[in-house]
This record gives sequence, C-alpha cells and structure tokens, in this order.
Amino acid sequence: MNAKNSSLDANLVTAVNGTDDREAHSKRWIAVLVQVRSEKAVGKQLTKLGIENYVPTQTEIHQWSDRKKKVERIVIPSIVFIHADKEAEKQFRYISLIYKAITYPGQYTAATIPDHQIERLQYMLRHAESMVEMKDRIFQVGETVHIARGPLKGLEGELCQVDSDKPMVAIRIECLGYACVNISKTDLE
Repeated sequence: MNAKNSSLDANLVTAVNGTDDREAHSKRWIAVLVQVRSEKAVGKQLTKLGIENYVPTQTEIHQWSDRKKKVERIVIPSIVFIHADKEAEKQFRYISLIYKAITYPGQYTAATIPDHQIERLQYMLRHAESMVEMKDRIFQVGETVHIARGPLKGLEGELCQVDSDKPMVAIRIECLGYACVNISKTDLE
C-alpha cells in the first residue's frame, strides 16, 4: 500500500509541476533572428502565447524643425530574446516572422545567454544617458569596472578604452557581441 501511495504522490507532484518526465524544465535565455523591422510584432505574438521575451529598446528624442518626439529605438536589429524552456521553444518556431535561433558556429542547438547578461543589458538601457550601441567585434578584454556615480550607478562591465577622452563600458551578450555606452571617467571605479 505504501508503494501505491508513493506512486500516487509522484503522479501528483508531476501534475503540479506540469511535466511528464518528473523533472522541471529550466528556462533559459536564447536569441532568435526575426524578420527586419518586426521585433516588436514578434514580441507581442510571443507575449500572447505566454512566452517571456525581451526586445531591447532605448528611448531617444528625435527633433524635427517643428517638434520633438520620443521614439523607441531597437538596439539590436532583427533580434528578440526569449526566456523559455525547450517545450516552449517548439511553440515559437511556428511564428512566421522568426527565422531561427542563434547558435554557436557548427552547432544546432540554440546558444544559451546567461541571465546576468540580459539583466545588465536591461539595466544599461533603462539608465544610460547616451546611445547604447551593439559592437560585433571582440574588444581587448580589459579590467572589470564598477560604475560608482551617475545614472548607471551599480552597473558592472568591461572597460574598453576607445580613446583617452571617452572610456566605453561594454556588457557582453553571448553570441552577439557587446552593448556599449560611453561614460565619464569620473563615474568609474
């Protein structure tokens, strides 16, 4: 009778977790390549499916001769980040605007992006006063810096010295490159 009860308990746990294999599938961040200028539309479709996603944007003020307007600029064109388990990945593969998941060269499975890289990118985009750019070239790995003052206070990244007047802080995004922003030397420690 105990064996029967433990079998029932295991089935109950499986039903609660929503898995058939008695293991929870862990979510991970991946990047998908989408049709040009469809990043926000893909994000909305994924949200409707209940799939967590992130489209990196930065608010900019564009000025015309007669007015100013706030515009959400896509920071990484044609890329949408998806936070999903392997089962959810099967769902989004049927969205026509998604071409493929970004992979490491020579591999077929989607490259996993560490949570802290996405968190740092989100923080940088929320607080940066200057334009954040993606650079695809690999920088000479410098020392890790902490931003001590200013709107990006608390952010940690790699220092990439562009020239003597403008230090650049970079946040690495797996398989895509670096999100970069210029910052005042006095704000670094």
